[in-house]
Amino acid sequence: MKIYIYIIGLLGLFLTACSGDNDPVGESANNENIVLSFQVNSFVKGTIKAATDNGSIAEQTIENLYVFLFPTSGTQTFKSYYISSASFSGGSWSNTDNKVLLNLTQAEAGNRDVYIVANCSDIKATLDGVTTVAGLQLVLQSSNTPWSETLATPILMSGNKSHNFNSNYQLSSIPLVRAVAKVQLNVKLSVPHQGTPLSSEDNNAQYRYKLINFDKNTYVLKPTSKPDVLVSSSAWVNWNDAVTSYTLDGSGNVIILTLTTYLNERDNAGTAIELSLPYFDGGLLPPPEFGEETYKLQLPAKIERNNWYVYDVEI
Repeated sequence: MKIYIYIIGLLGLFLTACSGDNDPVGESANNENIVLSFQVNSFVKGTIKAATDNGSIAEQTIENLYVFLFPTSGTQTFKSYYISSASFSGGSWSNTDNKVLLNLTQAEAGNRDVYIVANCSDIKATLDGVTTVAGLQLVLQSSNTPWSETLATPILMSGNKSHNFNSNYQLSSIPLVRAVAKVQLNVKLSVPHQGTPLSSEDNNAQYRYKLINFDKNTYVLKPTSKPDVLVSSSAWVNWNDAVTSYTLDGSGNVIILTLTTYLNERDNAGTAIELSLPYFDGGLLPPPEFGEETYKLQLPAKIERNNWYVYDVEI
């Protein structure tokens, strides 16, 4: 089995603001309403002088936001805003250029730790109770099937920056990072493994997979040390579902297998994908002349959020 591995790393590009986005210090009189802008970090391909990949449109989509302005002094009041439409009680949101205008002056905002959580409607009730960064670090989603379709677009994201609004009413280009990773497995099959999707003998699926030791928890912010809460596919799963697909040749035989799924970050080794493939030896021996072979692909020892791991495999 030949395996070629390309790891798309988490090195999101922190895009610099256009020169027109930031007014010089002193141009306003500390009475401007404050403005926040943000962007979704790009995937970065390769390890040296990598090209960027923004991901699909769905992977960049933002449907709602939770904005937190955490105090940096005892005289400030905590502020937070849940935003799901262009107009909300605390200001307005332009989804076309990723800007939020808050009905809060520079003097009222002052020096703040600003956090944005995107695509968080399903955990809004928990976020409503957050008043500190430490509290935000505890917020998570959990699933007994932590892969696609359960982990799907729009993707939970977060980002933060510290900013003194007294110096500049605009906080530009807060980088939003996807809370999950992505794995893509492309398997090119040699002739002995090329068969029809279903067996001609019993009509059972001939191509199957298992997902091993996937972490159940998706944290809004990456914990300093993330504890393992693991789950695996309970049994072999037939190929060609929400996670997998195949390519057929003119004779109806499978020649390429593809598996693409999101998964949660994990600090420890052991996450893997296992494959079960038919094998046809084509020999002159009497039946049985075929059987099944299994292959196990170990994912990186540390799985990091917003990484895209691509494996091109030839079996």
